[in-house]
Amino acid sequence: MKITKTLLAALGAGSLLVLSAPAFAKDDQWYYEKNRSQYISFDKAAEIAAQAVKNGRVTEVEFDRSWKGDHFDVEVFDENGLEYDVVIDAKTGKVLSSRRDD
Repeated sequence: MKITKTLLAALGAGSLLVLSAPAFAKDDQWYYEKNRSQYISFDKAAEIAAQAVKNGRVTEVEFDRSWKGDHFDVEVFDENGLEYDVVIDAKTGKVLSSRRDD
């Protein structure tokens, strides 16, 4: 009985976290707009990410705040149609990682 209550509580908390994820993204965008002068632009992040992947074509750019630091998550496709996830430091424009998305 106690395990069932614990399991239900964990599932409820997990559901709440999943449902609130879009709110976090909206807060990140609001934070970016409010502090825009501290960061590179979305266009600059896209340009940097496109250069990080040979013949890269950017399809999505998102600003993300996290305990690891503010960054852009950029989705890029190469000339063969393979997808890459490129992470760009939002303040410096440095490529933090670039890896193929499976």
